[in-house]
Amino acid sequence: MKNIIASFLLLLAINFTSHAQDVFTTNTGVVSFFSETSMENIDAVSKVALAAANIKTGKVFFKIKNTSFHFKSSLMEEHFNENYMESEKYTHSIFNGEIVNIKNYDLTKDGTYEVTVQGKMTIHGADKDYSTKGVITVKDGKVNLNASFKVRIEDHKIKIPSVVGANIAEFVNVKVDATLEPNKK
Repeated sequence: MKNIIASFLLLLAINFTSHAQDVFTTNTGVVSFFSETSMENIDAVSKVALAAANIKTGKVFFKIKNTSFHFKSSLMEEHFNENYMESEKYTHSIFNGEIVNIKNYDLTKDGTYEVTVQGKMTIHGADKDYSTKGVITVKDGKVNLNASFKVRIEDHKIKIPSVVGANIAEFVNVKVDATLEPNKK
């Protein structure tokens, strides 16, 4: 856990060089995913994503430990970590990006802002560029980030055995919801 926090703080120092009041963070971001097939739906959630955003530069960052996803079925969770994500080898999934045209928004004021977020997502050791719509809500000194991504499993080199191929969708809907507070450091 200390290594995760240290790498997170290092990333903040590198990517978020600005005034401290511009940087918002949390370690309780919620990341969930859902896939629907004719055989069964697969969904999981983690409530311990590390997240940071700089409201002046528009830089955003999410990092999640793959083993922190929890499923309704312990067998699904085991298969996810051992067979598909190879969580011992690929311990984390990361999104490092930015809010497009950040200068068009004043995120120091309460309000709801529809934005476009773009950046690189690393899942299972494979990078892929993404661009998606999101919503930022600023209220009472906190910043809530909410976005969803349609992730193609094959783009991240996740192998699905043919015997269970009908049970796994080609695309997974990933949702991010995190309420960040001003960084105290």
